[in-house]
Amino acid sequence: MRKLLAILSLLIIGACSGINKSPKPDPFFDTEKMASIMTDVYLIEGSMTSNRKSFVDLGIIPDQYVYQKHGIDSISFKNNFNYYADRVEDFIEVLDLVDEKLLVIKDSVTARQDNTKKDAPQINPVSEERIRKLDSARSSIISYPKESK
Repeated sequence: MRKLLAILSLLIIGACSGINKSPKPDPFFDTEKMASIMTDVYLIEGSMTSNRKSFVDLGIIPDQYVYQKHGIDSISFKNNFNYYADRVEDFIEVLDLVDEKLLVIKDSVTARQDNTKKDAPQINPVSEERIRKLDSARSSIISYPKESK
């Protein structure tokens, strides 16, 4: 039984080691460029899920927008993506850079929101007592003529 298990293990390991990795594409995107492209892909996909109608109304095609912004085509992106996906350590490095870039963007947006909140005029809630006083004043000012017969 152990011999059978050992033979099966060797066959499986041998079969897996023969997997060909994607060749280095031409043009090749270094980890920084690939991270920038993937950051934009994540951002635009997130925007699409929350506001698809705006993209449709403006005629924006998300993939084409990203490719045009970075001066690449879909085949180059696919080839580079496959290259990194076949190399786990490199792919993790790219994803770590993407994560860092997204955190910087998040912090920037949060800071802008905080500044906007500080600059916005503060609205004080109207108390019930104030509403009663205003209603009382309004009713004393507006008097309806009494009907006479």
